[in-house]
Amino acid sequence: MPREIKLFAYLAETIAPTVTIDLPETLDRDTVLTVVAMKYPLAKKEIESCNVAIDQSYITDEKFSLTEVKEIALIPPVSGG
Repeated sequence: MPREIKLFAYLAETIAPTVTIDLPETLDRDTVLTVVAMKYPLAKKEIESCNVAIDQSYITDEKFSLTEVKEIALIPPVSGG
């Protein structure tokens, strides 16, 4: 099912602020990262290091039904100083 995924920081600058990608009905963090990286292989390394947020909450091992999800975002790690 095609879904919009929001990208932030350098991913938004180099790819686009949002992308539409076909996702499976059940998804988790690794699934989202893998599917996006397959569509944008030149940014694979950067994509795989991202945090994934579903409905404005970071996820780790949780599984979600795509029909229950309102928003998906990839958020690259940030460095501070």
